[in-house]
Amino acid sequence: MKTINKMKITAISLTILFMFSCTGNFEEINTNPNNPPNAPAENVMAYVIQGLSSRFGTTEMEYPAAFVGHVTKGSYTDVTNYRGSVPTSIWSGTYVYTLTNANFVIETAREQENQILEAVMIVMKSYAMQMVVDAHGKAPYFDAGKLTDGVIHPAYDDEKVIYEDLMLQLEDANEIFSGGAASGFVPDGDLLYAGDIVKWRKFCNSLHLRMAIRISNVDPSTATAVISKILNDPDTYPVFESNEDNAYIAYPGEGEWFEPWTARHSSIGDDKIAKPIADILIDYNDPRLPIYADTITTGEYIGLEVGQKYSSKNANSNVGALFVNNPAGSVYFMKYAEIEFIKAEAAARGFVMADAEAAYEAGITASCEEYGIEPALIGTYLLEPQVVWNDDLDRIYIQKWIALFRQSWEAWAEMRRTDIPALPPASDSNLTGHNRTPFRFPYPTSEQNLNSENIPGDVTEVDNYWGYQVWWDTRTGVN
Repeated sequence: MKTINKMKITAISLTILFMFSCTGNFEEINTNPNNPPNAPAENVMAYVIQGLSSRFGTTEMEYPAAFVGHVTKGSYTDVTNYRGSVPTSIWSGTYVYTLTNANFVIETAREQENQILEAVMIVMKSYAMQMVVDAHGKAPYFDAGKLTDGVIHPAYDDEKVIYEDLMLQLEDANEIFSGGAASGFVPDGDLLYAGDIVKWRKFCNSLHLRMAIRISNVDPSTATAVISKILNDPDTYPVFESNEDNAYIAYPGEGEWFEPWTARHSSIGDDKIAKPIADILIDYNDPRLPIYADTITTGEYIGLEVGQKYSSKNANSNVGALFVNNPAGSVYFMKYAEIEFIKAEAAARGFVMADAEAAYEAGITASCEEYGIEPALIGTYLLEPQVVWNDDLDRIYIQKWIALFRQSWEAWAEMRRTDIPALPPASDSNLTGHNRTPFRFPYPTSEQNLNSENIPGDVTEVDNYWGYQVWWDTRTGVN
């Protein structure tokens, strides 16, 4: 699949470069988001998928990766200490580019009676919108992406309403995929699965399952109904079954088409493995440690406290080369391991009748197998005192957090949902009075200046990143 995706992104990139710019900068040069109909729908589909991977993949390293204790900066610590400029690309890029173009593809697909293309873009639009909600909370949804209709001041919708509609949209997409009719679907624009409808259907239902477990603390009745419906009927709702189903883009690694973490790291190069995950990997004798991090000159692994500057460049472990020195690396939208951890939690909490231990071990195994770790090492790891299954939900949450390395957006959402691990703010932050890492991203200044009348009055913003908790974040005693 990686080879296929590399070939596809290279081919599509040539078309997109011709369509949108001469530099490879998709979203700022010569792009008119209000006039996408001049481009073939399959090319715009590729643009949407690639744009999401680059936008979230780049911002991830400097913000959520630090929030969740995965990666930190060794010298340029303003960002990790919340003193840097608040990121706006997730919000603005998603609304101006992703949703406008996704709506165009969906409308075009309907006009052409290309149902599979419609379903594919419903999945990607749902993914993008969930990411925005999880990062910001209440947001425009039903009015979103309608610049071509003249909607420049979109109304905001509650997270609950958005989540409910997203799950309905994914239900519709699954039904379309179930028909299997690919008439008119052009796989050349499919950067994830190269036209494999079965895998798209699995991604659709896996994303649906992610949303259901996300709301399980705030709306357990809906969550239980959705989770049991999906997991108890795999014929109707197939989900990821192995790492072969993982949704990702593998970058070509040539020209300007570098994997985002590597591209960002190459410009500064001070990305260090954060102390929270390094300490746990060491303590657990985790075989993923030498993949996630490099040793220092003494042969040790030493994580850096988030927010602190390193005493010397070689005093702390770098992030593993697979993630920051790999131009042909990948950006993952979702992995099979996550599905097994959802199954484990669902079984442990009684949402479904299933073997929680088997799913828990399958999730760990899948994560280790991604990196080519030998079965014997995985088997030994599963018997480590702090890893072996003991009917403890916290073990599922910790292992999911470990497995979500390089998927820090999802790790951040899960950490806010479960409060595992309960990490404090960056050590050198001058924003006092907080006992957890950031709750959310604030609304951009542009939104406050241009659409302030629609911003919900109950969304309080304290020190930019705190205050309001996203709807599904039911933690108490946090600030």
